[in-house]
Amino acid sequence: MKTYRVVRLTFACYLLIAWTWGFSGSAWADSYDIYLLAGQSNMDGRGQVSELTLSQRRPLSNAIIYYRNPPRSSDGWKPLAPGFSIPPKYKGGFPSPTFGPEIGFANAILQAAPHQKIALIKGSKGGTSLRVDWNPGESGKPETQGECYRNFCETIRLATEDLKRQNHDFHIQGLLWHQGEADKNSNPETYQERFHVLVDRIKKEVGVDDLPVVVGEVFDNGKRDKVRTALQAIGNSGPPFGFVSSQGTKTWDEGTHFDAASQLLLGQRYADAVLRLKK
Repeated sequence: MKTYRVVRLTFACYLLIAWTWGFSGSAWADSYDIYLLAGQSNMDGRGQVSELTLSQRRPLSNAIIYYRNPPRSSDGWKPLAPGFSIPPKYKGGFPSPTFGPEIGFANAILQAAPHQKIALIKGSKGGTSLRVDWNPGESGKPETQGECYRNFCETIRLATEDLKRQNHDFHIQGLLWHQGEADKNSNPETYQERFHVLVDRIKKEVGVDDLPVVVGEVFDNGKRDKVRTALQAIGNSGPPFGFVSSQGTKTWDEGTHFDAASQLLLGQRYADAVLRLKK
């Protein structure tokens, strides 16, 4: 327990230093590439921060995140580091003890373009379905829309307005999607139709008609063949869609939530897919 407190304190110090000297204190306008991250628990992230090295826990340079999972949020833009996730029954603040694919993703994107600044808008919630929670409903009629869809659109609006207030320029470069466990019994064609409706609505919300979209594959526990088939069909259908395989990954529980090493690997694969689409 004492070691855990020391690690948390050290990590908090890193965040404080980065926040003091980084994004919020900047007097100059920057240009950011924005990536949208959405889905359920494996996008929110259940990889254990405790399994990362001290170096891996440090905030990334040139990367910020706006995380919102109502009623919890990052309270504005923060330097990107592991810990923007809300695991079940967690009541504490940020950084939390878990992370998602955003760390491996950001590291890989920045390695490819080290002088570019990136901004991640993350809206994800465990146990949520495409059928209900992410249903975009009818445009202009919030009562017909799923809670996660409404929250995600609101998160994008709040995050981009915050950048504008600080005179930063930005371009939305892609959507990363990792979801499907809650829709494991959906017909593959039905899932695909619902997902394309969601993507079309998000494109209209952000005003990017050719938005690259990368979907991640849920872990194969032998009971998700339908949704895995749907995700593979979407991701391998060609631009603007890309696919991230879960092959070679591991879970820390009984076949659902990726462990820390697998989250880093998936993040790298998301970045590879995005870079291929952008080319």
